[in-house]
Amino acid sequence: MAKIRLGAAMMSVAAIAMASTASFAQDAEKEAELMNTVSTEGVVSSEQSCQYEGGSTIDLASGKICFIAVRGEALNTKIYDGQALGVIKCSGNGAYANELVQPSGEFCRVYLEQKKVAPSREEVEAQTRASMKAEEAMETTN
Repeated sequence: MAKIRLGAAMMSVAAIAMASTASFAQDAEKEAELMNTVSTEGVVSSEQSCQYEGGSTIDLASGKICFIAVRGEALNTKIYDGQALGVIKCSGNGAYANELVQPSGEFCRVYLEQKKVAPSREEVEAQTRASMKAEEAMETTN
């Protein structure tokens, strides 16, 4: 009876070992495929994709941006997607202008909305004059 139990236990261990070896081989194949496939992600166009790729969203006077690292050529495969390593390159992210943050060029500012343009000096002066005239008109009527 003990021999039967021992034989059954050994067969169970052998079956588990074979299954895990097959699973390990499949995982290794899948990993190798991901290492050799060019990334289709690594692009930021929204707040969600910014966070998915490891960036931070910041509200600036010029608009909402994603401040994110640039992965570089060596990390441009699918296995690195979603690992919070950043974007593949600074250009080609979303519909709006992107800028490399200097001096290192290792980080990128990706605008997530239309970049706001500061008003010109003439526009500010005209607006100030108009508000001053409106104030004067209010004071003379009171």
